[in-house]
Amino acid sequence: MYFSVGILYSALDFLKLVKSTPGLDQRFPDMFRRFSVASAAAVLDVSQKCLWVCFNPNGYLEITPRGQILLSSHSPEDALRQQIKHLVEAYNPPWVPLLTRGRAEAVKYLPPDVQQCLREADLLTPPTYEIIRWWDALAGATRKQQQDDRIAIGRQGEQLSVEYERERTKWEPIWQAIESNLCGYDILSVVDERDRSQLRIEVKTSNSIPSVAAFHITRNEWVVAQTSEYYVFHLWALQPRPRLFVAEIELVSHHIPENYGAGRWESVMIPFEAVISGIQEDS
Repeated sequence: MYFSVGILYSALDFLKLVKSTPGLDQRFPDMFRRFSVASAAAVLDVSQKCLWVCFNPNGYLEITPRGQILLSSHSPEDALRQQIKHLVEAYNPPWVPLLTRGRAEAVKYLPPDVQQCLREADLLTPPTYEIIRWWDALAGATRKQQQDDRIAIGRQGEQLSVEYERERTKWEPIWQAIESNLCGYDILSVVDERDRSQLRIEVKTSNSIPSVAAFHITRNEWVVAQTSEYYVFHLWALQPRPRLFVAEIELVSHHIPENYGAGRWESVMIPFEAVISGIQEDS
């Protein structure tokens, strides 16, 4: 991982060298071994990964538009802030989810090298408008990535359910969630090979082991479940291998909240263990 003040400063010096020295090519690490205060190979690697430099058709290094932005930064701190953001985008380090907790909470658990980078970028001082914007932008990008990851995991579970239902019923199910996410279910299948009555399936997927997995049910999903003749939940736990638990409405109903006064529930989180203890795993 390249979250090091030395590498970031060296990468900025490297960009200046590339700009002032036409003809640098892939032999750069062999020519310098170390550049500034870091490994030349690491400097080249991070500069390519973060899209600060690229090789042109003739095999020579060139500054990219993103690299030009770094070089035009009005201060070293501004350049570091942009470099840190680019590093997070390029490498997606495991501590990224911490950023959504807020600055003070995140910093408690960040690696020392990352904390040093933030300190050098003047991002741990009393907040100014610019500092607040930087943290909010990074946290926003992190939340979007987490949302994208959840969508991808959800699609994986839906795909597994389509394949499972196709094999179970010898009928081609309809992947309803691809067409609309407002129906209150994800897959339209049938009861079994003999009974072609419609079966609505809501798929819940977790990239965890069953003992720690959980799923959310929205009010709309529950209304559709209660008003459907046949409706089940497919609970997929993907770790350490994909495992399916089929939960009937009755099992889930014990964990659905009630409305009180003027309040109305909109979503509820239920641990897998709360419902799978009463059902068998489907192979």
